[in-house]
Amino acid sequence: MKVNVNKLIKKIQNNLTPDLLKKEYRKINKTNKLYGHCFVATETLYYLLKDKSFFPYYSKDYKNITHWWLQNDEGKILDVTKEQYLRVNKKPPYNKGKRHHFLQKPGVISNRTKILMKRLKVV
Repeated sequence: MKVNVNKLIKKIQNNLTPDLLKKEYRKINKTNKLYGHCFVATETLYYLLKDKSFFPYYSKDYKNITHWWLQNDEGKILDVTKEQYLRVNKKPPYNKGKRHHFLQKPGVISNRTKILMKRLKVV
């Protein structure tokens, strides 16, 4: 069965909460709901997406903070938290993106992502 990517992204967004954030992102997150969630949201989408032609990408943004998203070889981007930039009239740093596996060893899911996946009832 094919995954509806937009519905999956919306479901991930709706389950992001401050407890999944690093402490340094919580203040800004109070006024920008998706701020600070890019890693966990992207990692979750990656592991739930049936289309394995998408890979993790990252880059530093205008604040020198690392931003994560998925991208395929044709340049199509899936970014669960791009709205955090659009809300403040900025663009995500896609033009400087580098393909890179997540922070853990390949196949090892981070603890925060496991919590989010449990909320989504997939673990």
